[in-house]
Amino acid sequence: MGSPRIIRRTASGALNQLSAVQISQLKESFTLLDKDGNGVISPDDLGAMLASLGLDSSPTTISQHLASAPSPFNLASYLTHLSQHLSLLSPAGDLLAAFEAFDENDDGIVDVEELRSALTGMGDRMSHEEVDRALKGFTRRRGLKRGGGGGEEFRYSEFVDLLAGKAADDEDDREE
Repeated sequence: MGSPRIIRRTASGALNQLSAVQISQLKESFTLLDKDGNGVISPDDLGAMLASLGLDSSPTTISQHLASAPSPFNLASYLTHLSQHLSLLSPAGDLLAAFEAFDENDDGIVDVEELRSALTGMGDRMSHEEVDRALKGFTRRRGLKRGGGGGEEFRYSEFVDLLAGKAADDEDDREE
């Protein structure tokens, strides 16, 4: 018999790229997903979360979501798994440059209908529902002084900051 093999765990390179804010947000989301508080996201936990969001919580959908997740899906594996997905996102600078193409006033805001038209009509097309889900929480009604009223605007700089793991108040601190 040879000597026992020692397996060493290493931190995911993608996990090392996350900011402290992103890690904190992921830990908070894990806690919300772990409905029974046992430290593992189970199919029941995921189903309850999907149902609470009004999304398909069928066993098939749950199985599809968990198929690529490590088992058990505890906090450590959750952080590693999601950090790998987050690392696939375009860098913040690239995202900002893409949105700036639609920003007529260079103020971090674009017209929702113009953006929706681009996202549903060019490249890898999104459905209207996918666009609505992606922009949710970052839109507001346009005031009368901007563009004559009506419609909605998308605050893309806040959206990119969230994806990049920057806290909203970090930007406020820099501007002062």
